Amino acid sequence: MKKKTLGIAAVAAAMTLSTGITAFAAGWVTETTPYGDQQKYVYDDGNWPSGNWFTDPETNLTYFLDPDGYRMKDTMVEGYKLDANGVRQEKTEEELLREAQEKVKREGRNTPGKAVNAAKAAAVEAKEKTAAVSTVRRSYISELKVLINKTTKNVATTRTDSSVQILTTEDNMEVSRTYHNADGTDFYKFSMWNNAKDKANAVDLMYIYDAAPEADRNLYNTAYEQSVVAALGDTEGKAVTDYVQGQREQGVTNLTREGKTDSGNSYSLTYKNNKIQISVTCSEVTEDDQTEEASTETAETAAKEEAAPVVTSKTITVGAAAATAEENTETAAE
Repeated sequence: MKKKTLGIAAVAAAMTLSTGITAFAAGWVTETTPYGDQQKYVYDDGNWPSGNWFTDPETNLTYFLDPDGYRMKDTMVEGYKLDANGVRQEKTEEELLREAQEKVKREGRNTPGKAVNAAKAAAVEAKEKTAAVSTVRRSYISELKVLINKTTKNVATTRTDSSVQILTTEDNMEVSRTYHNADGTDFYKFSMWNNAKDKANAVDLMYIYDAAPEADRNLYNTAYEQSVVAALGDTEGKAVTDYVQGQREQGVTNLTREGKTDSGNSYSLTYKNNKIQISVTCSEVTEDDQTEEASTETAETAAKEEAAPVVTSKTITVGAAAATAEENTETAAE
């Protein structure tokens, strides 16, 4: 009898203990905070997620939870907009495309190290060329240094009249080669400007026809023509020197010209009383930029074509032809 009583008491105690445990159902709970009512997702074990994205397992809506686990609302997080309830607004295809394009542009943007390496590579390649092809200032100047040094070295070793001084300037602002006459005049100067803050132009070339010593005049004329080709390209450089010489032979003493180098840089030219001046400005457009622009244009064209309405044609028969058609229809019906 005692054993039975003890068993009943034990069962009663166990039941009492079990009813004292509170069971949680996972879901959103609202808590009052100094900033107003806030929503927090609580798991059935009493814990909650925080400081990251969270997708409601029942609704599949996505929220961003702050370090305390509360929904963030009416704000932007990692490029996504959160509405008044904290629900993440998914991005449109247009927004995703724009972000992808911006990412490609950022990755392709020249960093100092990347620009230096590109300039070194351009200088190596220029040894086998006659014209600079880069559109970025640093690489363009690296190429031109090689080309102009080659021309200057040839002049120095080939000339017969050593009265002309070949001057070199190279500092943080300017790199130049100058041919200085014994009478104190400069009849050739090729200047390369390292920084756009110092000079918008990357290159300035000046040459005075018929000012070099007569014994080596053809040599200096050739050096000038090679310099123009180096700066403007094989095709445009030759076109410019031929054009100016043709105008000079016709007695023209004053002219101007603007255009593009073979690689797409811009240049301007002035000629007055035997003195020619050419300035080149780099486009600063890289191959990556051109590829990105082409991809954007292709995507936009495809989108326009897809969105274009389908045009259908409809023929309306009028007059006698309509009557004939109606008769044929009635006959067919009979």
